[in-house]
Amino acid sequence: MAFDPLPPSWMANWSEDATNITVPLATFTKLTAAEADASSGDIRKVLYAMCDHLWGIWNATAVADRPANMTITRGSQIDDTSPDDATRTFVFSFNTTISADEVTAE
Repeated sequence: MAFDPLPPSWMANWSEDATNITVPLATFTKLTAAEADASSGDIRKVLYAMCDHLWGIWNATAVADRPANMTITRGSQIDDTSPDDATRTFVFSFNTTISADEVTAE
């Protein structure tokens, strides 16, 4: 299966109406409604859940089916003094054209 660039392939039930983008909360298994709440939530948890979800899709995609002009990597560094604490990093890399500041076509 070749790379599928359509947003619903990466975020289930994605929709847009030319003004808003909608992604169901259930798409992000590490995010609760309370954490995503607009008035009392935590943007760090929202971003972590989104990055972890996208990395999971990337990681589950066969290497031959991944896009050539985008990569997602995830790293972890365990705290030596507290083995249950870690720093998790996600790196999203895109090949772009400089003049248009646009993602390079596949």
